[in-house]
Amino acid sequence: MDAMKLDKIKSVSIASEVFDQLRLKIINGELKNGERLVEMNLAKEMGVSRTPVREAVQRLEQEGLVEILPRKHCVVKGITFEAINEIVLIRSLLEPTAARVAASKITDEQLLKLKSYLEQSEMYFQQGRIEDLMKVHDLFHAEIIKTSGLNRLINMLENLHDYIVHFRYSFLSRPHLVERSIKEHSEIYEALCSRDEDRVEKVFIKHLSGITDYEKVVLEDNMSSEQIGLEK
Repeated sequence: MDAMKLDKIKSVSIASEVFDQLRLKIINGELKNGERLVEMNLAKEMGVSRTPVREAVQRLEQEGLVEILPRKHCVVKGITFEAINEIVLIRSLLEPTAARVAASKITDEQLLKLKSYLEQSEMYFQQGRIEDLMKVHDLFHAEIIKTSGLNRLINMLENLHDYIVHFRYSFLSRPHLVERSIKEHSEIYEALCSRDEDRVEKVFIKHLSGITDYEKVVLEDNMSSEQIGLEK
């Protein structure tokens, strides 16, 4: 039998680094909707050749974050209403499944960790520390998803992580939505303590039914951000 031929391993491509940086700046609003991105200017500012920039921009277009136009430039499309809808739908389908599976696997140690995140959430909310609140909110969800052990599902949600974090910042900047979210997290925690799979799935579906409010608050924040950009 002939020896198998394998390709040489290459380091992470420059194009991927360019893509990751531009993608994050679009998602978090540093690059505004309608902003013009010129391939040559991007290459010069980032200290790379135009080829990786071109590759990165093509990937951004595939993800729906930019629109490529003639003459080596593109326009930022940002997070659209359709994108928010799609991500909310994906989460509402995948996370309850992960939570249901996690219910049968979760350990007492992990439950204590979730309880700690809940206590920190209450404290950060009272102190108005939105950044810290967002981090523990994220950790709460991540711990449950990780516990499921459903690696392909976990990877799918991780691919959406930057979007979800951006959405959460808008969501958690509204006090009435924070109070509701913390209460629902407490219900999820109690359900997980019971290790009742049906109950866990039910309360998780209830919790995620509320993320449709993401659409409104994210679009409000995006529109405000764009307005500020126009006024400058």
